[in-house]
Amino acid sequence: MTAQHLKVAMPTGSNNEVGKTTLYAVTRSTEKFRIFGRDNPTVGLFTTSDRGKTWQHWGWHYTKCFSATIEPNSDGKIIYLACGNGVQKSSDSGKNWVITTGWEMTECLKIAIDPENTETVYAATAYGIFKSQTGGQNWQEKNRGFESTFTPDVVVDPHNSQVIYAATEAGIYISTNRAESWRLLGLQGKGIRTITYSSHTTGTLLVGTEDDGIFISTNSGETWQAINDGLESLTVYCLAQDPQHDRVLYAGTFRGGVFKSIDGGNSWKGCNTGLTRLDIHALLVDPTDSNAIYCGTIGGGVFVSEDAGANWRFGGLETSQVWDLTMQY
Repeated sequence: MTAQHLKVAMPTGSNNEVGKTTLYAVTRSTEKFRIFGRDNPTVGLFTTSDRGKTWQHWGWHYTKCFSATIEPNSDGKIIYLACGNGVQKSSDSGKNWVITTGWEMTECLKIAIDPENTETVYAATAYGIFKSQTGGQNWQEKNRGFESTFTPDVVVDPHNSQVIYAATEAGIYISTNRAESWRLLGLQGKGIRTITYSSHTTGTLLVGTEDDGIFISTNSGETWQAINDGLESLTVYCLAQDPQHDRVLYAGTFRGGVFKSIDGGNSWKGCNTGLTRLDIHALLVDPTDSNAIYCGTIGGGVFVSEDAGANWRFGGLETSQVWDLTMQY
């Protein structure tokens, strides 16, 4: 299919130097916030390199986006946006964008990239999984074996790129042949919202669900255990693991705020001091500083903790629905 080219000017005063730690925030809607000293209703992709003190916008002024994915080893140059109108891609750190999908592929929610071959890209959508083997230039539907096609998240096994995990309304699905076919792996009937593959332990997966809390598997998804002790909200939209401490986990919940576990999920405790919104849709632990945690809220913008979740401060993009956070470092 033919790509549509969107040339967008780089924001004034931009600083997106290679190697500089940069937080990316994806917003879906906003009433207004201040950027470059003025009220602004812009939504889409934003970046900050100073922990939320200043923000810059990239791409269309109004793009219904759900998540951003940075291609590994591209120094932040190649970025995919999962959007309501398909998949957008930038190959120059966000200065210019291309729509890589056609009319038949919409409501894209998440992008996953094969770490062994970055030209292979998977898109989780409201209509199932789509796959590209050309860096997003062409896409094919890959839903064989799915009971439900609504797919909020997709993850490539970092140790075996033939294995793909998909979160669906009907449970967790697995493909062992790069999405050519799928089988139900577990948690049948659970509405899965997010999947996290442990950065510390091979075969350990965590998922957050709509109404049933958090589940963990330590054997690549063959068996699952609920880990909800202390969790006051069982609707979990996001999970984050401390990249330096394998037992430290964070969960973002609907109407319950942020919960933290220091024992691998065996118990949880709320850590909401300073949060003015408790509907959480995105969490990220800074890979270079475990004390720095970023939280994206529904309608309240971004919050930042610099003491591992003990306290939070407002980090910008007020009134925004922050759907996703990622980082280039």
